[in-house]
Amino acid sequence: METFRNRLTQFHDQVEGYVLGAVRILVGLMWLANVHWKVPGDFGQTRGGGLYKYAVAGGENAPLSVYRWLTNEVILPNFVAFGWFTLLSELVLAALLIVGFRSRLAALSGAAMAVPIMLSVIYYPRADEWSWAYLLMIGVHLVLAVTPCGEKLGLDGALRRGSFATSLGLLGAFGAVVGAAGLYVARGGDFMGKNMYLLGSDAGFLDGERLVRRWELKFVWFSPVVALVTIACAVLLIIGTRVAVAGNIGSLGFAVLAVIALVQQTYRYARDDGQIQTVATGSNVAMWGALALAGFLLTRQLARRRS
Repeated sequence: METFRNRLTQFHDQVEGYVLGAVRILVGLMWLANVHWKVPGDFGQTRGGGLYKYAVAGGENAPLSVYRWLTNEVILPNFVAFGWFTLLSELVLAALLIVGFRSRLAALSGAAMAVPIMLSVIYYPRADEWSWAYLLMIGVHLVLAVTPCGEKLGLDGALRRGSFATSLGLLGAFGAVVGAAGLYVARGGDFMGKNMYLLGSDAGFLDGERLVRRWELKFVWFSPVVALVTIACAVLLIIGTRVAVAGNIGSLGFAVLAVIALVQQTYRYARDDGQIQTVATGSNVAMWGALALAGFLLTRQLARRRS
């Protein structure tokens, strides 16, 4: 009976760890999917849209007077700098949560970042915002912050246990799957074309002549050449489980992709309805940056073990 109880406890701990890891990744993907509309360089200020319209709404309607003052006196007069801070902090947060590195600190930062988001959008005019969505968003980050959410499916646990080769192989496999999916969605585009294609979903319905989008899961954008480079870097990570230099080259490749995307700032997103939309490159920066960070850390630890 005691043996059965021990096994049951071990099973429970394993399941708990994987559930927490999966929720952490899901939250990271939530941040990843919401940086595409924070578009440099003015973040919507010229046309009164994008991030700017929510900042203005916060200055006019936020329930806390101190937040309204902060928005009107500090944020709006320095809005472009605020836009860059928002974009960079959110893509870093997405990357850390997805790979599970410094998970508790990242989750706590996410809870703090969710508060001003809630204050800015909850009374946005003509918007149908659900208040509980933001309270739940804060709550799930706090739960992750006080639990070992990086122990399973995360770098925190892999680095602690020393499972460097296995984790690097799984990381490479994940990158290869993402790249292969990107190649599939971009298969109809020009190989070196300017347009990028969405790995995700942007479904909606027609309300008269107006397209209403209700199912937006926008993650990462690909062209055929970018997808192939992603696959190549991921394969190098897998080879890196045996040949350290391959892992370093693969990680460097992902880092270069992230830097190029950050410098580029925007993509031409070719939508399924034939329209071309300008989106920020932040989602791609976060995804490739996450793969680069995890690849470098695991490859370095693996090389130290072998030396």
